[in-house]
Amino acid sequence: MAVPGTTRLLPLALVLLLGGLTWLLDRAATLPSAAYAVNSDQPDMLVDSATAVRFGEDGRPVSQLTATHVSHLPVGDITWLEKPHLRYTAAEQPRLDVTGERAKSIKQGSEVWFPGAVKMVRAASGTQAELVINSRDMQVLPQQGIASSDAPVHAVMGTYVVESVGFIANSNTETLELKSKVRMSYEPLRTP
Repeated sequence: MAVPGTTRLLPLALVLLLGGLTWLLDRAATLPSAAYAVNSDQPDMLVDSATAVRFGEDGRPVSQLTATHVSHLPVGDITWLEKPHLRYTAAEQPRLDVTGERAKSIKQGSEVWFPGAVKMVRAASGTQAELVINSRDMQVLPQQGIASSDAPVHAVMGTYVVESVGFIANSNTETLELKSKVRMSYEPLRTP
């Protein structure tokens, strides 16, 4: 036996129940409004045995950066490289190789800082002999072909040996500017 008015209230009760369940399901599926903060001290990318190549407009490689380990920090877009080797191979310029213990790359590789011991080798070209520079804390601007440091430097180019504090090497102009406390020795080639 039916209770008077229940047949009219049953659809309304079912709609209210369905609406309530929909609201509860929506609340349960919604993510919390407070987003988790990204820890800026932690890398968002880790890579072993990495190689990055930058190409020129003609499609040829201009620079190549290799490292045994790479970590990227999202804040500041900073990339740290372990055992890095930077090779700069622009057309009509001598090859430039820079190796170090560690490197910090910023601005998508347009600036590279090598803290600690670093070795730079500019290949021989034309009448210029190979240039080997050993220093510390070197700043490299690969696109401009410039390397510099304010630390003591030992450079060998052919029969020239130079010691200085600080330098600026420009691969484009094939010049080495020595900043201070310069000592140089030259031993002429001996003919037999």
